[in-house]
Amino acid sequence: MEGFPLEDDALCAEIGELLVARGEKVAVSETTAGGLISARMLSVPGASRWYDGGIVPYAGAHRWEQLNLDREIAREHGAVSPQWVASTAEGLRNAMGAAWAVAESGIAGPQGSRRSPKPVGSAVIAVSGPNGTVTEEHVFPGTRAQVMVRISERVLELLRERIQTPVE
Repeated sequence: MEGFPLEDDALCAEIGELLVARGEKVAVSETTAGGLISARMLSVPGASRWYDGGIVPYAGAHRWEQLNLDREIAREHGAVSPQWVASTAEGLRNAMGAAWAVAESGIAGPQGSRRSPKPVGSAVIAVSGPNGTVTEEHVFPGTRAQVMVRISERVLELLRERIQTPVE
């Protein structure tokens, strides 16, 4: 499938090297990317040394059940919000016992969400690790598949940046 970068994923290989050098692992929660982040990571030989696991909680109820998340955060702020995605990353990190966790939620399209006024391409990403939790909000252009790829790319870039950021 054109646009899905699964071969020679240099970014994931670099993340893997950084994590192995630190003796750490990462866990992944992805909704809009639909497993693409995990697939990219697992395409790297030796990923079992640094990839702890992932979930794709696409239907809302699974998000709360699997990670023991507070439903009020989603009710108050929405599923495509920094508050919800940060709590997802933190919940996954705690549940998996991983040093790092990434999470994302968004609207890939082609239609918008009935529950959110945000435009197609909207995404919130979070990285939680020893140096805290950070979130970013984006609106990515393109088709559904292109939005999925762009979300996965930015999540991985932010993860690499955070791994390289010293703990204060």
